[in-house]
Amino acid sequence: MTIQEMLEREDIYTILSETLEEYFSMVWGRNVSVKVEKSLFKNRYVIYPRLGIVSARFPSWKVAKDIYNQFNVQGNLKRKLFAWGYITLCFLTGGLMASRTLYVSEKEWCKRDRYILPCNRKIRIFDYGKGYVDAILKVGFSDTYFKNELKYRAKPEYSFIPPFLEYGDRWYREAILTGRALVRISEPAYTEAVEKTKKEIRLLYNDTLHHESITSYCQRLVDSIQKKLPILVNKKGMSVEYVNNVLDKCKKYVNGFDTPVPLVTSHGDLQTGNIMVGENGKVTIYDWETAGERSIWFDMGKLLLYSQRKGGYAHMIDNRENYEVSSRLLSLDNKKYPMTGIIAVLVLEEMAFFVDEIVDLPGTMGTEIMDRLTDELKNTVLFRV
Repeated sequence: MTIQEMLEREDIYTILSETLEEYFSMVWGRNVSVKVEKSLFKNRYVIYPRLGIVSARFPSWKVAKDIYNQFNVQGNLKRKLFAWGYITLCFLTGGLMASRTLYVSEKEWCKRDRYILPCNRKIRIFDYGKGYVDAILKVGFSDTYFKNELKYRAKPEYSFIPPFLEYGDRWYREAILTGRALVRISEPAYTEAVEKTKKEIRLLYNDTLHHESITSYCQRLVDSIQKKLPILVNKKGMSVEYVNNVLDKCKKYVNGFDTPVPLVTSHGDLQTGNIMVGENGKVTIYDWETAGERSIWFDMGKLLLYSQRKGGYAHMIDNRENYEVSSRLLSLDNKKYPMTGIIAVLVLEEMAFFVDEIVDLPGTMGTEIMDRLTDELKNTVLFRV
């Protein structure tokens, strides 16, 4: 999510300044004034909404290289060249392409080898001079997901989960990971990295695997979703008629099955942007905010079938009986299951995932998340209105 997208849902400039002031107080023990200003010529740091970053007017090569890598669009040379051209123009013009500047009273802190990356719930501060990145929870945001990530990363039990260097109640520090995100890697290295990811995460699944009947598990998900629907209506101003329609259809699709669902500790957002591949091929999986109990198929569906793919979720549903889809979903559990039942489980899990996220976000934020899911579901045979 870029700053440009955040501007459509939140007062990101105010959140940015207040969060950074809290950061200096919590992490550095200093009372530092931070303000976002309209003047493009006053301050050392500038804000680029389309790039989604706050950086020095002329950042160091390490910072610039990181930004270029973030826009290294896999398999799309035209988009890649356009993005790189825009980044180059931003950096060569020394802030003239920015929307605002960032005033920090402690000017010596604003170095060329630091940059700030606002994210969905957190703000990340990269320091290439010292080789670490600090993450702090945005002011006004719930700490539920932060605590969940802390649970898995404070003392990680698996080598593919990166540990914290330091952490506090609302912030943590981690080493800057070297390598490239999986989304930036082309074949054949891409497929090799996916197989390594599956091999690594299987360790977590093996340690947490248990089973529950499909009807019982689906009813638990339905009950959890329905309990929170009044919040979507009363606080978020959403219509939930179609959501209830989907819940009813999912219960119908699992009726009569007594299939045991393999449940595991799922990463929750195992998409190609959250997997880092090092120079030696080592796989690191980060962003454990949404980890929790789900079916073993949930992560595989996101990673192998619809992560970063527009229309991929609808394609998975409509092609559930095809070998391409079924073999990928069942790649970590080679047993036969009714594919319509699996889809019902996945839809309920995805809907529960989005409902939890929307409820957790402040104000009316997050409604667009459910809109994206329902738009795809409405285009499928199973969930067409």
